[in-house]
Amino acid sequence: MRSLVMAAALLLFGAAAQAGGRPVVVELFTSQGCSSCPAADSFMEELARTDGVVALTYPVDIWDYLGWADTFARHEYSLRQQTYAPNLPSRSVYTPQMVIGGIGDVVGSRRDDVLAMIAAHAAKETPSAAITLTAQDTALRVEIAESQRLLGVEATVSVARLASRLSADIAGGENAGRTVVYSNVVRELAPVGTWRGEALRLEVPLAADVGAPFDRIAVIVQRNGQGPILGGAIIDLARTAAAAP
Repeated sequence: MRSLVMAAALLLFGAAAQAGGRPVVVELFTSQGCSSCPAADSFMEELARTDGVVALTYPVDIWDYLGWADTFARHEYSLRQQTYAPNLPSRSVYTPQMVIGGIGDVVGSRRDDVLAMIAAHAAKETPSAAITLTAQDTALRVEIAESQRLLGVEATVSVARLASRLSADIAGGENAGRTVVYSNVVRELAPVGTWRGEALRLEVPLAADVGAPFDRIAVIVQRNGQGPILGGAIIDLARTAAAAP
């Protein structure tokens, strides 16, 4: 049964990609102090390599009081998770929690459930923001195509600076003695503009002081009030630099 679910999900991903469908944004809220999180962290490594998925890891500080302070956590990510809660099916905050497209949530370690929700979201024929990212010498060009069906929408364009791979040696708490690897860890999430359905071009500096190294940048367009995510894209800066003439 598990293999059938995975096969169906991969087929839907492939169909969405061939049809030019919008990528599905998957946000994992995780903690080094959560014993059930490492399985989701490991699964996130696979999702980060999956075409048609923009995978973002947000380390949160909600379990720091249990004996180990998450070394990557930022309190603003806990606030982002809490803001989602009233509008999600579960209406709750937990770890590992994956939020799909800004509107659905699922336990991040439940692989089949995650894949099924991503596939269902990818298959929806809903208006979206088509985003193109181009890395130039010192700036990232963000281009969002016009969408007639979304003209007048109020949405925020945000940039997430990501570390593609981080590892943590955990010395206390529920995961004491474990080394856990994290993928696409958000080091900064910041708004850079507003989209109202019109064609939009923005330029964002590639360099930024976010207090930690990063090698990828993701852009998401999300309805104001942290509503549904209308579009997402990601660029690997190291790979882009290597491909430059």
